Amino acid sequence: MSTRINHNVLSMIAQRNIWTTQNDLDTALTRLSSGLRVNYAWDDPAGLAISERFRAQISSMEEAERNANYNINLLATAEGALQTIDTQLTRLRSLAIQASNGALTSTDRNALNTEFTQLVSEITRIAQSVNYNNLSLLDGSLSGTPGVTNSGIKFHIGTYNTQNQDYYYVRIGDMTASALGLTATNVDVTDTLNAQNAITIIDQAIELKDTERTQIGGYVNRLQNTIANLQIGRENATQSESQIRDADIAAEMSAFTRAQILMQTGVSMLAQANMIPQVVSQLVG
Repeated sequence: MSTRINHNVLSMIAQRNIWTTQNDLDTALTRLSSGLRVNYAWDDPAGLAISERFRAQISSMEEAERNANYNINLLATAEGALQTIDTQLTRLRSLAIQASNGALTSTDRNALNTEFTQLVSEITRIAQSVNYNNLSLLDGSLSGTPGVTNSGIKFHIGTYNTQNQDYYYVRIGDMTASALGLTATNVDVTDTLNAQNAITIIDQAIELKDTERTQIGGYVNRLQNTIANLQIGRENATQSESQIRDADIAAEMSAFTRAQILMQTGVSMLAQANMIPQVVSQLVG
């Protein structure tokens, strides 16, 4: 035991240890109350920088997934309209087959042609009116510019800005009656010859429509795979960010308990150290 009075070194040591213990207690309490191992930049500067990059990536993946879902909804809207156009084309072909029969009179064919004309007009109306978020889908406005790669509608479904990786352009063809080859000047069922010609033209229109539906189906499958890949990537990034930033509750509880015990013993020992000068003063009494 030191017998000096001017400087109580033992008290200074006890104070320093209490200060260290208090910091440990504060850190454990902060981590337990927040659930985070890194609450401030000084907790782990390198870990904070890495986890912030992970957080930005995770947020971007979430938004990219939303974008992909929006795009699927857009394509589903176009697909629904094409299903209706499919029904119209099927009926048109039936009318053409019926009008090709020589047993019908001109009056019969005129009645068939009236329905035929109305169905053709309805195809154009559907193609021009269907839209998603005020974007017209089947009127040719999203069909792109021939020879221009970056044309159509842009699907951004990645977390960066690299073409064909993070975004690409999708073209949706013109599905109006004229684009399908169904015009008043080249298709009607007013006589058997015209009705027979109409069958060939309608078959070509059905093929164009089916090609467009197949392409839309391919886009949707592609986007669904994109969503699955984004979800896997987000899960892994979240796991990595959690390992860096989240607190291990069991370990922090152990550290908190240890700090509590050390604080109690440290305060007790500081009281003992502060009494030493009094004991030494008795030597001169």
